[in-house]
Amino acid sequence: MAAPLEPGIRVSLELPEAGTCVGVVDSKDEARVVLSLLDDLREGELQAGTTLELFMPRPQGIYHWLCVLRALGAGQRAELELLSSPVFVQRRLGQRVEAGLLAEVRRIRSSRRGPVHEMRVVDLSHGGLKLEGLFQVSTGDTLEVTVELGAPVQLMGRAVMAYPAPPDQWAAHVSFLEGQRPAVDVVDGYIAQRMKA
Repeated sequence: MAAPLEPGIRVSLELPEAGTCVGVVDSKDEARVVLSLLDDLREGELQAGTTLELFMPRPQGIYHWLCVLRALGAGQRAELELLSSPVFVQRRLGQRVEAGLLAEVRRIRSSRRGPVHEMRVVDLSHGGLKLEGLFQVSTGDTLEVTVELGAPVQLMGRAVMAYPAPPDQWAAHVSFLEGQRPAVDVVDGYIAQRMKA
């Protein structure tokens, strides 16, 4: 499956400690990509030499590359050097359990935590969850999801796929980010209890 980073393609950058920043590919040659960033960055938030992850959503999942910021120019133009071949993350393949739990969801962009939106956790697995609700999530968004699983747990994830869910709702398949073992352990415990029932 090809992963073309062509001009006009919408992508997102995972910023250190700051969530997601959305951009559009201006140009690409070999290992160099130039983006026009659509989100306003705070001063000093992105420095030349910073290693980042670049994400490109597709209907079946999401591609990502490791890259380094070579320059940040006027008009929010970012020049990146790709450090790896693309890795494709498919939709969750693990065992899922139905949940039907209310959750508070925030979009994290450029270190800003968006307002809380109520959504429903439709199902859970070791690697992620599915959300449904009125809040419009976009593929590639970094999300903070707080849900009650016997105790309140806060999970960080990325929307691998998002789409309208009739009649007037949105659905998002969210893959958990690395580095939150205690929270994922709570999810695993909840799944184990549900499997016994």
